[in-house]
Amino acid sequence: MIPRLLIAGLFTAAVFAQPQRLRVGEIEFYGYAGLDLNAIRAGLPLHEGDEVSHDEMPALKDKLQQATKATRVEGVCCDDQGGLMIYLGLPGKSARSLPYNPAPSGAARLPKAITDLYQEYGDALTQAISRGAASEDHSKGYALSVDPAVRAKQLAMRDYAAGHERIVLRVLESSSDAEQRAVAAQLTGYARQSRAHIAALVRASHDPDDDVRNNAVRALWVLASSNPKRAARIPAAGFAEMLFSESWTDRNKASLLLDALTQSRDSKVLREVCTQAREPLLEMARWRSKGHAASARLILGRCAGIGEDRLQSLAYEGAPGPILEALHAQ
Repeated sequence: MIPRLLIAGLFTAAVFAQPQRLRVGEIEFYGYAGLDLNAIRAGLPLHEGDEVSHDEMPALKDKLQQATKATRVEGVCCDDQGGLMIYLGLPGKSARSLPYNPAPSGAARLPKAITDLYQEYGDALTQAISRGAASEDHSKGYALSVDPAVRAKQLAMRDYAAGHERIVLRVLESSSDAEQRAVAAQLTGYARQSRAHIAALVRASHDPDDDVRNNAVRALWVLASSNPKRAARIPAAGFAEMLFSESWTDRNKASLLLDALTQSRDSKVLREVCTQAREPLLEMARWRSKGHAASARLILGRCAGIGEDRLQSLAYEGAPGPILEALHAQ
C-alpha cells in the first residue's frame, strides 16, 4: 500500500517527481451515498486517459471541486500502468466531518537530526517505490522495508525511539507543530509495543492533522498485522467511524487496520464494523485498484461469512461481485 509520503493532497511534487506529463489512470469516488454519481461523473472536467502536468494541477483541482462539490480531491501515485489515481470525496450520506482532538499548544520538539532522519526516510522510500521495491516485513510489529536504504533509516528510527520514548510520546501528545507530531507518530510505531504506546497511537488517530492520523493508524495496522495477540490489544472502537471521513487517507488506513482486526472474526468487532460502516466499505470495495479495495472486500466478505481461503482469492483476483452478492444474500 502506498504510504502517505507518496500521496498528494492533490498532485504535489512527490507525484510529479519528473517534469513529463502524467496520464490519469483511474478516477474514483467515495462519500456519494444519496447522490447521482452518474451525473457527477458526466460533468467531470477531467477524464481517464487525459494527460496532465504539475503546473496544471492547482487550477484543475479547483475545477474538479467546483464541478463535483467534492470536499477532498486526492491524487495517488500510481496504478499498475504508472497512471495517476484520483479520488474525489463527495458530500453524500456516507461522508461525515469527524470530531478531532483540539490542536495541542505545547513547545515540545524533537532534535533536528531526527526530523532530518524522517525526511531522509521519506526520500529513500519514494525512490524505492519508484523502483518497485515497496514490500515490507511487519513480523516484528514495526515496518522493515526490503530496500536496504529504506530499511537502514527505519532501523535508525527504531534505535532512537527505543532510547527516547519519553520525549517521543510528549511530542506526539502535546507539540503545537503538526509536522513534529507526525514524526513522533512514526517513531512511536518503532518504540516498545506497550499498552501506553498503543493508547498514544489511538489518541493520535484523532489528531486534527491528516499526516499525524495517517502515521498513527498505519503504525497500529503494522502492529495488528504482525500477529493476532498484538492485534487483540488494539481497540477497534472508533475506526469504523473513520471510514466515513472526508479524508481518503483516513479511509485507506482505517480499512487496513480493520482488515487486520477482523481476521480473528471476533463477533463483537465484526458486528460493530458490519453494522456501522457498511456503506463506505461498499464504496471502497468497488474501487478498481485491488491494493486500495482489498481491505474493504475482505472485511465485507467476513461480514458475509465467506471462508478465509476463498475470500482471499476473491478479494485479490477478481471483481467484488461474488463478495457483494454473498453480503446482500444475508
